[in-house]
Amino acid sequence: MYGKVIRRQKPAKATIVNDEAILRHARPIDLVLARAMHYSLVAMMIFATYGYFAYDLGERAY
Repeated sequence: MYGKVIRRQKPAKATIVNDEAILRHARPIDLVLARAMHYSLVAMMIFATYGYFAYDLGERAY
């Protein structure tokens, strides 16, 4: 949730956390870390999807 707020760089209309406080206290390195977290999650999902289908197709071949 905090990573999303930092990456968007603007507060949402309805949220559970105080977006203004997050943006006010966020350091420049926090933006880098939020982007790294997002890209690593996307890469992990791509690899997991590929691994699932590659393993599944490999098992069917036997």
